[in-house]
Amino acid sequence: MISLIIVFALLIWPGNKIDTSQVEFIKETVIVDSKPFFDEEHHGKSGAEYFVILNFKGYNQEFRITGIDYNFLKYDEFVKINSGDTLEIGRTSNEIHTLKKNGIDYLNYTKAETNRGLSIYFIGYLFIPMIPICLIVQFFKKRPCFRFNNKSYEVPFDVITFLTFITTIIILLLKMPEFQIISNGEFYK
Repeated sequence: MISLIIVFALLIWPGNKIDTSQVEFIKETVIVDSKPFFDEEHHGKSGAEYFVILNFKGYNQEFRITGIDYNFLKYDEFVKINSGDTLEIGRTSNEIHTLKKNGIDYLNYTKAETNRGLSIYFIGYLFIPMIPICLIVQFFKKRPCFRFNNKSYEVPFDVITFLTFITTIIILLLKMPEFQIISNGEFYK
């Protein structure tokens, strides 16, 4: 039942579609007030959140590049941004999703959003093969047996489930080559 709920929530729920449009972004041209600052916050056992803090002239709030956008930041070029540089940004609230300077895009929003969506699909598709296995197990009052060489063996559903899980991961990684497993705090190209 849990697998069914996870698959429904991840694959069918309307909010989990890959949307690379930037229609809802506030697009602005801004001037950097101080050099961008890389920082991190630790949240107990859940780990650390890495982000970049940007301050712009004429704004009393700080802006952040965080989450998957942070992972797809073009770090080598981005560190060259200094105070007084003029940037074109696309943001929601105080989170920056697109950032350009002189036509150079420092955040690959399309790739970041696509990878976020693929992560959701990856997890959802991972659970699809588990559903039939879980349903089959529910039909037996006790573990079924099979005979081999005049010996009786119980059907190893735990081994079958594990092998199905590993095989599904391998197939998904081969079928989704643009999917990148994101590790927090790392940059991808």
